[in-house]
Amino acid sequence: MLDDPGLYGPRSPLPLRVRPVAGESTGSFVNRLAHGNGLSLADFLDRVGQGEASADPGRVEKYPQSTEMYVNEAGLRYLSVLADRSSGLLQRDLPSLGADRLLAGGQEDAEWRWPWEPLAGHLVRYCPPCGDDLDVGETVWLMSPDSWQVCLRHGSWSDDSRGRGPDFVRLAELPETMTAHRVRQQLAARWGPAGEELFADAFQVAVYWWTRMPDTVCWVQRAWTAELGAREMRAAPLVIYPEAAQLALAMLDFECAGQRDTAARARWLVGMEQLMAQWGVDVTEGRQALLVWLGRHRMGMPTASAPSRPAGGRRLVLALGHDRIASRTGSVGQRSCLPWQLGMTAAEM
Repeated sequence: MLDDPGLYGPRSPLPLRVRPVAGESTGSFVNRLAHGNGLSLADFLDRVGQGEASADPGRVEKYPQSTEMYVNEAGLRYLSVLADRSSGLLQRDLPSLGADRLLAGGQEDAEWRWPWEPLAGHLVRYCPPCGDDLDVGETVWLMSPDSWQVCLRHGSWSDDSRGRGPDFVRLAELPETMTAHRVRQQLAARWGPAGEELFADAFQVAVYWWTRMPDTVCWVQRAWTAELGAREMRAAPLVIYPEAAQLALAMLDFECAGQRDTAARARWLVGMEQLMAQWGVDVTEGRQALLVWLGRHRMGMPTASAPSRPAGGRRLVLALGHDRIASRTGSVGQRSCLPWQLGMTAAEM
């Protein structure tokens, strides 16, 4: 049963139903719902409640690819009626309609907002062949924790860039990036949050390396293959993905071994220096980031409450220094215990 929109809300759904895509931005969904019913986005917004849009209709039509739409609780009820879909189902598929993202107040008066920047995450274009399979009809924008998405089914990489270079990178000539994404998925599937956080740590180490050494040969070659500039920040996640995945596996080995004394850390670091040399990463520069990571992972969790060795092959609780800093949700930068972020200069790291 759909929610009651209240005294002034819409009484019936729009004629044409539109199904949301899992992870889709609210703005992308309402844009498709409006256009599917022959309405401009501005006309549709008048039916969802009160808000402040640009006076330029052309600019309003660009909102879904620029920023995200947020509504209050009453606005969610209005949207539920118009879309002929319960609030719960909308919240399941559209992350920006979650309870923690609803605008405050306004139990009776429906409101919507399009802030200059999304409050969390990145707008990343959905894979067009996947959209064709779902018969979505037009461009879909996802609300992604990271600034990129990988589609293994169609071998494509998309990100949050607008109008600079290709909209999508075809990964047929970058199979190592496809493999790296599979490794990331396997870490999450097998080890849960610990696997996701180890990948985040590895990725942040690789970010440090790329920021200081963007001319590393394998990264330059991948950027050129993707038709991107080697020093473009947009290229960084794509080109460092393979090394980040291999580093995450090495970090997993360190955590599972459960040996954190000086000798064990030194042995692990020697092995990593050999890998860095194979990758073409300057060993002296590269080891600095690994030393920071080892410092955060030098103390295990108390054995009684959190064993460092997996139980049943699947449980793994990361080191105390990591656990105190890393977030359980969000982007790879937020899920890591390491302080630097993509976009910082080398001097800031």
